[in-house]
Amino acid sequence: MIRFHARTDVGRKRKNNEDSLLATAEHGLFVVADGVGGRNAGELASAITVNTFQKYGSKFKEALDAYGQAPSQAHRNAVLSLLDQAAVTSSKRVYEAAANAGRQGMTTTLVAAIVGGGAAFIVHVGDSRAYLLRQGKLRQLTEDHSMVNQLLRQGSITPEEAKTSRYRNVITRAVGLYPTVQADTLFIELVSGDRLMLCSDGCSDLVSHDHMAELMGHGSVNDATDVLIEASLDAGGKDNITVIVVETESVLEGERVAARARAMEQLFLFSDLPFHARLRVGRIVSERNAAPGETVMRQGDRGDTMFTVVAGVVAVLVDGREVATLGPGEHFGELALVDELPRSASIVAQDDVSLLTISRGDLRAFCMQEPSLGNQILWKLSATLGSRLRETNRLLSET
Repeated sequence: MIRFHARTDVGRKRKNNEDSLLATAEHGLFVVADGVGGRNAGELASAITVNTFQKYGSKFKEALDAYGQAPSQAHRNAVLSLLDQAAVTSSKRVYEAAANAGRQGMTTTLVAAIVGGGAAFIVHVGDSRAYLLRQGKLRQLTEDHSMVNQLLRQGSITPEEAKTSRYRNVITRAVGLYPTVQADTLFIELVSGDRLMLCSDGCSDLVSHDHMAELMGHGSVNDATDVLIEASLDAGGKDNITVIVVETESVLEGERVAARARAMEQLFLFSDLPFHARLRVGRIVSERNAAPGETVMRQGDRGDTMFTVVAGVVAVLVDGREVATLGPGEHFGELALVDELPRSASIVAQDDVSLLTISRGDLRAFCMQEPSLGNQILWKLSATLGSRLRETNRLLSET
């Protein structure tokens, strides 16, 4: 069962509300679009985008139901691909409407979520945001596509300088700026008590992170939405304000979700990535279970997959002799991400084992889709393999 509340307010400074929203339990679909353009009719851009997502509702529901029945990597990524497709379609429709009406510059931000099957699937363009509140801790799920955020990442300005920067309202990606758009898509598993929030920058610019965490946990989802809107107005209400708060009953075991999240966070490929980046790269990760005595990887076979242990213990065997055991957080098979040489050892489950897997093909495809983030991952992989080679050379020199 999904509980939610959605509300938009013109604010205290603007005459028109260029924000649009959509919230429908039938499709588990929630959208916030913050129109950009002023006299160029940003409200039309946001309305077109919301309308486009609404038309995708039945397709979203079908893909979400398939994931709920069999939560595989393929079904998960099918939902994410549909969200990306809807964002691109929205951009095309807004761009064409602007060209036909002579209103170039009519664009919108976008953050949308499909919620169901124990998960949230999110697509994002611009500086509207998605947040997750879990056990009182607030995490920002999206990364702003803005000039200020770029300067912050480069270290060119401080967080304090960002608050007054003349670039604070400049977004670097928008729906409708071009006939197509590069959207971020991400996925997160939900557990009981989680609250998801989508909002325009009329809220996120004026309500501090800590205050937002306090308000998001306030009372019912209706109460939380209302107090977030009121806090934004009390802070000046300089822009239109839109907030959607969503809470759903989880179908997943909290500890298993936490174990998978820990494994992702500890894995050497992703350990240096910020939280929102790990969520985006999660589309290339799938899960595999192995029963006691099952061979996960066989010495001499060729493979294309790296494994990380989430739960349980596996034995490492070379020529049939056990040389090591690996437990939660440890990984094996990473060389398969860069070559097709035969495996140097066999891996056998000692008990019921849960594993995260990443294939060479999926990693390659992700690096092509998101070159900047992909390069960070490849650099970490090459640095780790280089370190292993140096250690091997050191050991050989000592023999």
